[in-house]
Amino acid sequence: MVISAEDFDTFVNEVHGPTVVDGREEPRRAFPWQSALLQRVLDEGWPATIDVPTGLGKTSVIDVAVFAAALRPDRAPRRMFFIVDRRLVVDEAFEHALRVRAALDQAVTGDATPISRQVAQAFLDRAVLDELSRPGIPAVARPLTVTRMRGGVTWDRLWVQRPDQFAVVTGTIDQIGSRLLFRGYGISEYARSIDAALVGADSLIVVDEAHLAQAFHTTVTAAFGMDTPSLARPPVVVSMSATSQNGDERPHTITAADHELPTVAARLNAGKLLRLVEVPTTKKNAARDMTRTMAALALRLADRGVVGVVCNTVGRARAVFTALSGGEAEVLLLTGRSRGIERDMLLARYYDRIRAGRDRDDTRPLIVVATQTIEVGANIDFDAAVIESTALPALIQRLGRLNRLGVLPSAAPAYLVHDSTTGTDDPIYGPARLATWQWLAGLAPVGTPAAPDVAGLDVSPAALRRLRTQAPIEASAVPESVIPVLTRGILDEWTRTSPEPWPATPIAPFLHGVDSGQAPVTVVWRTGLPADGLEWWPFILDTVPPAAEESIDIPIGELRRWLLGQPTTDLADVDTPDPDPQTDDTPAPAGTPAGFRIRDAVRRPLVLRYRGRGDSTLITAGAIQPGDTIVIPCQYGGCDPFGWNPDSTTPVTDLADLAHRRHRTLLRLGPHLRQLIEAGTPAADRLAQLLDYAGTDPEAGRPAGYRPLLTALGETLDVGHPLRRVLDGLATPTLTAVTTRYLDTDTGRSWQPDFPIVLAAQLAWHADEESEAATSASAYPGRRITLDDHERAVAARARQIATNLQLPRHVVTTIEWAARWHDEGKRDPRFQAMLHGGRRHAADIAPAPLAKSGINPTNRAEAIRARDQAGYPAGMRHEALSAALAAQRLANLGPPADIDSDLLLHLIASHHGRSRQLLPPVVDENPVKVAAWGLAPIDTAETVDWEAPARFADLNHRYGRWGLALCEAVLRLADIWSSAYQEEEEHREPTA
Repeated sequence: MVISAEDFDTFVNEVHGPTVVDGREEPRRAFPWQSALLQRVLDEGWPATIDVPTGLGKTSVIDVAVFAAALRPDRAPRRMFFIVDRRLVVDEAFEHALRVRAALDQAVTGDATPISRQVAQAFLDRAVLDELSRPGIPAVARPLTVTRMRGGVTWDRLWVQRPDQFAVVTGTIDQIGSRLLFRGYGISEYARSIDAALVGADSLIVVDEAHLAQAFHTTVTAAFGMDTPSLARPPVVVSMSATSQNGDERPHTITAADHELPTVAARLNAGKLLRLVEVPTTKKNAARDMTRTMAALALRLADRGVVGVVCNTVGRARAVFTALSGGEAEVLLLTGRSRGIERDMLLARYYDRIRAGRDRDDTRPLIVVATQTIEVGANIDFDAAVIESTALPALIQRLGRLNRLGVLPSAAPAYLVHDSTTGTDDPIYGPARLATWQWLAGLAPVGTPAAPDVAGLDVSPAALRRLRTQAPIEASAVPESVIPVLTRGILDEWTRTSPEPWPATPIAPFLHGVDSGQAPVTVVWRTGLPADGLEWWPFILDTVPPAAEESIDIPIGELRRWLLGQPTTDLADVDTPDPDPQTDDTPAPAGTPAGFRIRDAVRRPLVLRYRGRGDSTLITAGAIQPGDTIVIPCQYGGCDPFGWNPDSTTPVTDLADLAHRRHRTLLRLGPHLRQLIEAGTPAADRLAQLLDYAGTDPEAGRPAGYRPLLTALGETLDVGHPLRRVLDGLATPTLTAVTTRYLDTDTGRSWQPDFPIVLAAQLAWHADEESEAATSASAYPGRRITLDDHERAVAARARQIATNLQLPRHVVTTIEWAARWHDEGKRDPRFQAMLHGGRRHAADIAPAPLAKSGINPTNRAEAIRARDQAGYPAGMRHEALSAALAAQRLANLGPPADIDSDLLLHLIASHHGRSRQLLPPVVDENPVKVAAWGLAPIDTAETVDWEAPARFADLNHRYGRWGLALCEAVLRLADIWSSAYQEEEEHREPTA
């Protein structure tokens, strides 16, 4: 069976299921604009702009991208990035992509529907994923990879395990843009080139609400305009918006065929009536009067069903929420400054009551108070609305959540509430807010809080599209930040990822503009961080690393001010200028209510900067940098179940145990768990029994004692409770229970935590390539791997991936040989002794040199002890000796046919992310001789390659910045893949 563009409708129906029309099920069909987009992509490529009204399925560009890639795999980008620059209530794009992935995954089991099976097979053929037949591999060898890219450390560092797989990634400008520019937020410098290659080569970047991302678009265009033609295609950037005004001569939009569909017509003509209400007030009383008015109008509409109250700032939303709480109507607060786990818990309770297409038999009144977070990517449907006045583009988005599908029998009412003191200096929308209000006030009468029910405006999507053409330019002219000019020198500086040049040019202004000042910081709250044992904080976090789902992104200036007890600003859920992003470390005056803080000797509040295992630092507020992951003791406050709350001094709930962790389930057994379970319930009683056992039973470290107690607790919780998922993961035969004791190898001091940690292994463990212990000892737990077997396996996998990517033949060959020689530096006898736990005699009598030791790299104390006993110099890199041996091989025996010697040496030297542009020079005070291939031995005191910077610059020029990074990514990901899935067994030479 050969699929074609005519099968797209069938594919959409197979993936998303039938639709309901007039009470009966009918096959789901793509909207005409979606089918036309598919054909346009196939015929001429992606358009620069997609301009489609809200509610007409813009997220379905994911379906178009996937289907187009299946039809033309030789032309389609391998990775699609869907950027929504909001802190999302519901990442509709991610959920949409998961449905596509689920349909294609069924191809593995043979249960896929016909067209989906063909799409899946196109991707499987493309990646040549013959691993499907190997036990334990199908979870990673799926046809489509789907990832949500967020702040935090453990969301999934290896978000694409192989560069030849097709992937859909959703995320923000900060997360995707920083990776594209070789400065990925929240990741080690050693992983930056991989992420840059995966984002910046062979990719499709779709920016939703692109009018909010002009700086990003300008920077990306400039960056690739200055790059040498690369080995891989540069990104295709598509701007998508319901309010597009960028002047594109050929935007892709809806057509007459869309208008003729009853479903589309109902949405385009969905009845919405907007009434204008001005609140007479003063600057001093504006906050109070606006809050009262918006709350009163929401109550006025409460009998309509689901009422949305959309505010411009988090503070205003919280104030309205507080004013409405305790009344007759149920109230929900949704802001983007919230932790993913708590947001998901709220939505588990409420989403079915507020989503588009919901069962409308539930008539209980519900008031949803929200910020800009619902404007994009949230499939929410209000029956009535109260909206704070705003700029025209934002107003169109907010009205798009009202009577979204056009199913209400009469026009849905909405009040637009305006503060009479608003001027042209609005901190969020600038003069556009006042211009929009004045324009609308010229079209319709204006009511007051006492008499709001004046004649209204028709604001159906069709009417809004007509009105938009008549609106003054000032109504859409939201404040534009100054976009700095990207120069070739700055771009080259960013490309040098290790060591990173200092001082470094920040990337935040190039992503958001100079005036935004909104560089993000990822904040995580944790319990169990002892005030009298600050030195233990890094060890505690290494055991339970931060996860994205337990974090919130906070502007750097806001976080600094809060930590220091200084007045904070009223944040919006869009990027706005920060009045003081450079707050220093001066604490607030004595008596300032800043809540509890752990302080240094000069009374500056302390936090932990976490950059990965073995890379944590206690710092003060002034030392916080953009993109940092900051861990804060729960005692500091600052967060409640609805998200960021700088006025709260109540200890924060620790959510680390509820986070998704890809390779294991984890649960810390301590009193903090009581905050996750309602008191006085059977679950609370079961938890008490579990905690008593963990704290008093001398055999508590044994799995047999834990398993029944964990199972019993899980059975008392609802299936949807996040703790139930964790407990179900622990109730397995692989359960191991441990009580962790931390050891400081320098002082010999130890610290015993207050509670044990329970682990259950689920998937093959991946080495954390960013930790020093892992990269120095190349330690994968549980098994030893010989050097020759490992290098052959990596070479075979790297060649396959490079071939799938259709790289030039000489590049494929070069990558293969670089993989074949990449670990030769491990032949150093001291390195071999280190891989044998520091025992030189064991290394001497071993039948073959090792590549992997079996030592767990998260056990830093053991790794350091093995290194010291072996006499291997601290900081010395085996990549340096590997490259030196390869250079000798090339000089004395000549290179294999059809390779680029400079590229080969660079790939070997950089295969752990260093040597971009120079490996760290280390003095070997006790050098040894190492030989390979029967050539003369090399002295380890002479492994510094001072030609590397010039070689690096030349390779960037010849292959392109992102092209060179792609070559590195092929080798490095092949190395990780082969090690994780024990491919060495397939390439082991037979023994006599």
